[in-house]
Amino acid sequence: MEAPLLRKRWLDHLLDLFAVLGALCILAVCIMMIAMSVSRETLIVLKGGDDIVAWLCAASAFLVLGQTFQHGGIVRVEMMLDAVGPRRRWVLEALSLSICLVFAAYATWALGTFAWQSWDIGDVSQGQIVIPLWMPQSFAVLGAVGFMLAVGDEWLRVMRRRKPRYQLAQEAKLAAGDFGETV
Repeated sequence: MEAPLLRKRWLDHLLDLFAVLGALCILAVCIMMIAMSVSRETLIVLKGGDDIVAWLCAASAFLVLGQTFQHGGIVRVEMMLDAVGPRRRWVLEALSLSICLVFAAYATWALGTFAWQSWDIGDVSQGQIVIPLWMPQSFAVLGAVGFMLAVGDEWLRVMRRRKPRYQLAQEAKLAAGDFGETV
């Protein structure tokens, strides 16, 4: 195992924070769903619950992207990479990470622009709860930033001829005897 993996870096802490926020969003979805179920059986009116659940689901999905990528949870074609030699593997890894980095940077820019425009024009939600749209959109921007940083980090590792962290995580998983869901 490489020495840099033994200590947490600022990026690891940031992605951990985003993952905790994503987990809290899922917890809030659970609480909100229970509250909505209880409100149907009582005289309590819970307005906008569906809107809140939708925003929380979107936030959770985006916030965990970076950590999921970093730990090898995003689908990759490992069988193909294992079938080629080390030089071709490096070329394929560098090419795919370059494409992914461009996509992640574009997604971050597009989502950021979208949230900024919502803030700039004062766009508000159209549901039962009226809030500025930039608020829920900002979680997608944060998640996209985390994903872009995670992909950029792996891209730098590969360019320096080091194994990507997701590959090290997969090797550690296999070494521990966990053969489930290898892609």
